Amino acid sequence: MFESITFFHQKNRNTPSPFDIGAMVECMLFYGKTNVVVNHSTLKQLLIHFGIDRVIEILEEDLLSITYTETATGIFTNTINGVGYHNARWFSIRNRSYQNEIRKICVDIVGKSGKGRRTARRIQDLITVKNHENIILEGGKKSILDQDYVNLSANSVLQTLVPEAIGTDSVQFRTEETEKGIVVATNINFSALNKVFHKYVPPSQSTITPALILSHILDVESELYFASNSLSELATSEMSAKLMSHKINYLLGKSLESAKKITDFQNFVFEDAKSLREAVNDKKIDLDELIEVLKRSQKFKKWISGIDPDKDLLKNYYAEVTKDSIVDKIPGKSVRWGIFTGAGLIADAVATGGLGTAIGLGVGALDTFYIDKLIKGWKPNQFIEVEVKRLLDTQ
Repeated sequence: MFESITFFHQKNRNTPSPFDIGAMVECMLFYGKTNVVVNHSTLKQLLIHFGIDRVIEILEEDLLSITYTETATGIFTNTINGVGYHNARWFSIRNRSYQNEIRKICVDIVGKSGKGRRTARRIQDLITVKNHENIILEGGKKSILDQDYVNLSANSVLQTLVPEAIGTDSVQFRTEETEKGIVVATNINFSALNKVFHKYVPPSQSTITPALILSHILDVESELYFASNSLSELATSEMSAKLMSHKINYLLGKSLESAKKITDFQNFVFEDAKSLREAVNDKKIDLDELIEVLKRSQKFKKWISGIDPDKDLLKNYYAEVTKDSIVDKIPGKSVRWGIFTGAGLIADAVATGGLGTAIGLGVGALDTFYIDKLIKGWKPNQFIEVEVKRLLDTQ
């Protein structure tokens, strides 16, 4: 654990600042390697928050790596005669290549065309470009059409978005493939549900629909694909963590020739952290001093890298890294991980021939890819950032 992590976590996409920079910094403090997956808007937010020179510094110091995606995935809905037909697709915006976008971003931030282009040349080769692949869409579609999995996942999405409004035993969410797209059949009262949801999130930002639920399921496939490619852990939202746990548990439940119920994620809570995420997001911490703390942490990462989570060891590491620093003055808080505990089951199954074949299981290419990565030692542990829901001021 703590060798590497891939960071995706975003706040609501329609907000001016969708990228949770503070959560990313917390990953950088714990993990030997932190890779963040960004698009145009989140990269620009990161460069504005830290300043381009500081981002170049942390990239050159190997404190962070950045993967830029020119593509995105989403659920596209076409309504015909009152029926919504949903399709998973990836898309890109014409003439918005990485080279063009990094140049535009730097010119916007610097304010001068010539200097902005020179700055772009300094940073562009420090960032990796990787786009979404069709296997993600194929895997997402297969998951959405798996009736047990999609119903379980839809319930989890609703529990997270509006926990006080849902009795999960009564919710039904079914999907059917047609020539025009996927049709959803559900007993969810979306009008009543959104009355509660919009107490916390304004309608201009988000509204719960069948397409929104499907998009969260598709997002998880994308996150798992990027992380499993590099055999890294994942930093994600509470909702995505639940969906990922469902996905891995459900996949292993189908793969292992054992009928026993599998629950392969356990909570690990570290109660001696600092409210670093909040301080960074609220701009209440000096960024140059913060970078020095991150540099210092590199010397001590070997204390915790590659071992099972240990609260005492983690406490000693955290105290040593942050002592007499600006971080040490920040109020305390707890942080949480979902620890994958199924590696032993997989190893035993492989050794005894108890792991079903992809053909026999009827799983798709993406699930086969995940199984292969799990066999090779991937542990999809999750560093979970919890969003605190606050009532909107309606005065």
